[in-house]
Amino acid sequence: MSVSYNIKYLKSLQAVRERSLRVYELALCGQLQHFEFDETKIDSVADYVLSLVHRDYASIASVPPHGRWRSYCVKTQSGDRDLVAEHVLKWKSSDVSEWECARRVIDLIMVSVLIDAGAGAEWHYEDEELGRFERTEGLGIAALRMFERGVFSSHPHNPFQADARALLVLSDADVALGFQVTDANPLLGCENRAQLLRNLGQALMEGSRYFGGKCACNNHPARPGFMLDYLSGCTEAPLSVSIDDIWDVVIDGLACVWPTGRTQLDGVALGDVWACDALDVDSDSDLSDSADHPRRAETLVPFHKLSQWLTWSLLEVVVKLGKLKVSGTEKLTGLPEYRNGGLLVDMGVLTLSPAACERGLKGGSVPVFEGGDAVIVEWRAMTVALLDKIADRVRAKCGLPNDQLPDMFLARVLEGGTWKAGREIAARLRPTTKDPPINIISDGTLF
Repeated sequence: MSVSYNIKYLKSLQAVRERSLRVYELALCGQLQHFEFDETKIDSVADYVLSLVHRDYASIASVPPHGRWRSYCVKTQSGDRDLVAEHVLKWKSSDVSEWECARRVIDLIMVSVLIDAGAGAEWHYEDEELGRFERTEGLGIAALRMFERGVFSSHPHNPFQADARALLVLSDADVALGFQVTDANPLLGCENRAQLLRNLGQALMEGSRYFGGKCACNNHPARPGFMLDYLSGCTEAPLSVSIDDIWDVVIDGLACVWPTGRTQLDGVALGDVWACDALDVDSDSDLSDSADHPRRAETLVPFHKLSQWLTWSLLEVVVKLGKLKVSGTEKLTGLPEYRNGGLLVDMGVLTLSPAACERGLKGGSVPVFEGGDAVIVEWRAMTVALLDKIADRVRAKCGLPNDQLPDMFLARVLEGGTWKAGREIAARLRPTTKDPPINIISDGTLF
C-alpha cells in the first residue's frame, strides 16, 4: 500500500475497529504479548453492565448517549440539573437564535473535551455553587465556569463562545487558574492542556473551510461552533448528514491540535496511533524508530480516543440543538480509556502478565506505564474490540426486539454502562484512590 493510502486509512474510523479486531483475533489464539484473555467472562461483564442499566434507567432505551453533555447533568440538593439546558433557555429568552445556541454549546463541548484527559487522583475542583468535583466531572465544571467568564472568548460583549483569537493567547497561567491548580492541588499535564487549547486556536485559524462560518470575518473570528454551518452545507437529504462529514471536521480540521512527537508516517503526524507488537509478525525486529519501514504501517493501531470522544459529544448537540439527522453513527467505536479498559481487567476478562506487572509496579499499588507502552497499546486495542462484544451481548440480553432498540446503541452501553461499571468497580476494589487496575502516566493529551 502507498504511504498516502496508509495515512488516510489510519485516520479512519474503519481502521480503529479493524486493527483492534486483528488484535482480538490474536487473543482468541492465545497470542497476546502482555495479557491473558478469558473469553468466558465477557457474559458476566455484560450482565453487570445490564444490572447498572436496570438500576439507574430501567431500560437501555432510556439511557442517554455517552457524551460530554452528561458532565453537565448534575445532582444537587434541590434536584437534578442540566447546566447546558439552563444556559440554552437563558440565551433563548435573550433572543439568541436556536442556531447560535447550538454554536455556543459546540464551542463549550469542544474545549471541554480537549482538556478531558485523566486528571489524576490528587486533583479536584471546588465550585462555589455546586460543591466539590473530581476527575472528568471536575474538568467539565471547570471548563464551563471558564466559558461563562469569557476566558475562551475575544468578544467584548459575549463571553459565551470560544474563538481562535482568544484561544491563541491563552496562557498556562490562565488554565491553571481556571482549574484551581496549586502545589496542593496538582493537575496532571496542565501545561499540555493549555497547549492543546492554543493548538485548537491555530486549527480554527487554518481551518476556515470547517470553522470559518458564513459570517466569519475580522469581527467574527473562527469558532468551533461554525462547524454547524459547514455541516448544513453537507446535507445529502434535508437536514441529514453523515457521520463521515463530522469525522472529517474532527480528524482533518483538528489535525494540528495533537502533539507532533507521536507516531508519524512520511513526516505526517497520525495522532493517537501506536505500534502494537502483537501485530509484528517478526518479534525479533524493532520497528519503534523505523518510520519508513515497509511493514511499520501494518503494526500500527489507531484509537483516536479524544477525537472519537469529541465526535460522540458533538453528535448530541448537532442532533438535539442543530436539528440535523446523522447517519452512519455505528462506525464509531467504544472508547479505549482507563474506565472501560479497567472494567475488563477488574472482572478478569484480561489479566496482565506477571512479567508486565512486575515491570509496571513502581512502588505503587497498581502497575503504571507510559501511554505509548506496548502494554497500554495492547490493552486499548482489546478494549475497543471487547466493547463491541459486550454491546452485542447487552443487545441480546436487554429484552427489546430489534425494532425497539435505540439508535447509537453502543453510546448508550458506554454511558449506562461500561464506563460507569469501570468506575464503580475501581472504587470498590481501590477505595482510597479509585484508580483503575492499570495506570497510565498522563501527559494531559491522551486519556
